[in-house]
Amino acid sequence: MTASRARLALAVLFFAYVLLIRTYDLANSFLMLGEQTRDWAIALGSWTDLPLTGAPSTAGGRGFGPAYYWLLWIGRVIVGPFTSNLPHAGGIWVALLQSAADTWLLVVLARRVPTALALAICLFIASSPFDISISGVIWNPPVAAALIKMATALALSLGESPSTWRIAATAALSWLAVQAHLSAIFVAAPLVTALVAQPLLSHRWRRAGQFLAVIGAVIIVLQVPYFIVRINEPDTAVGPTAALAIMAQAESLQVVNSYDKVVNSIGELLVRQMNTWTFQWPFLVVALVVLVRWRKDLPRLAVTVGPIVGATVLFSTWTRPYDSYWFLTATTAMTLTVGLALAALPSEPIVQWAGMLVLAGVVAWQPARIAASKDFFSYPQYRTMRLGSIELARQAPALRDIRVEFEGAHPTMDKYIMYRILGGRIEPGAPIAFIGEGGHVRVE
Repeated sequence: MTASRARLALAVLFFAYVLLIRTYDLANSFLMLGEQTRDWAIALGSWTDLPLTGAPSTAGGRGFGPAYYWLLWIGRVIVGPFTSNLPHAGGIWVALLQSAADTWLLVVLARRVPTALALAICLFIASSPFDISISGVIWNPPVAAALIKMATALALSLGESPSTWRIAATAALSWLAVQAHLSAIFVAAPLVTALVAQPLLSHRWRRAGQFLAVIGAVIIVLQVPYFIVRINEPDTAVGPTAALAIMAQAESLQVVNSYDKVVNSIGELLVRQMNTWTFQWPFLVVALVVLVRWRKDLPRLAVTVGPIVGATVLFSTWTRPYDSYWFLTATTAMTLTVGLALAALPSEPIVQWAGMLVLAGVVAWQPARIAASKDFFSYPQYRTMRLGSIELARQAPALRDIRVEFEGAHPTMDKYIMYRILGGRIEPGAPIAFIGEGGHVRVE
């Protein structure tokens, strides 16, 4: 087998594996709460009815653009027919996006560092317990994370004289990630800055100007839906209004505290060992190694050290509690920083051996990491509702109400969405249905 075919086979196997661990038993454990059914109901509609803004944000307002909803609609069209358009199709689609992004990153990395090290880096990212679980959920953070991984792969493959279209594609993926979830700005801001600044290192002022113009044009085009909303609905809150208000009220900069919170939050997402592990000093050491070794490769620094620096600066005025999922888009950056620090070792044989040792450790860790992923976003009641809805759609084409008689049903869960997707109608005067444990139903 040639080297290219071996790499292709490895990429296919890697994609299949990470997709499997993200979607295994998803039809029985898919998280179907209020946000998921809200977004899936939008995806079930016509493309002409899709929103021009993003999902509502905990930081206030809505996302800066419709990338998340438009991608979810595409997933419903592609995956939906294989699942009768039931909501877990959206989870499968998000997992597909994440797995494709991880595989793309693996292919790019394997051309720049030893294959074992590249595989260890990408497998570690994809098998973090939080990533495994959230990648099967209809939610905008994992969609943003997938787009950031794609932008990272492109940034690492730019080379010394990238074409204009590569710059445009990298900027587009970065900004689409920001539209999907605002946390992607941690990566997008340093990356687009680096794309413009890189030619300046060799005094190519004209080239830098061209890149700036291209990136600006890409962002403006992608923001056309946002501009339409601002013109038609000027009172609509769009953007992180609440977060900006909190930061504006800060009385001092807390850079050290912010750095501690950022790196430990990212580390928690990656390893789930916060009771015993801290990451401030280890990451600082590997970040300095990467900064020195690749000081002239600004795009590489922008997707490794850059996001952590950006997040640290951004949160230096933050005075509220942190939600760890905000940093999902930065897990790739932290892992890449560690991996590239290993790649900076002075001897190629040492790097190869180090990569194989790290890969062996990550592979041995897989069962524990997969088991730990079950602590997040698992909703076994989905199976009960799915089976019950299928049976009710078969027995009764119209119902007045559906009532659940099993334990654990979340109050935000839409009891009717699957029944309606399967052709059922909710009408006055029709019978009432009950769904019990195991999906058993009765109609009265």
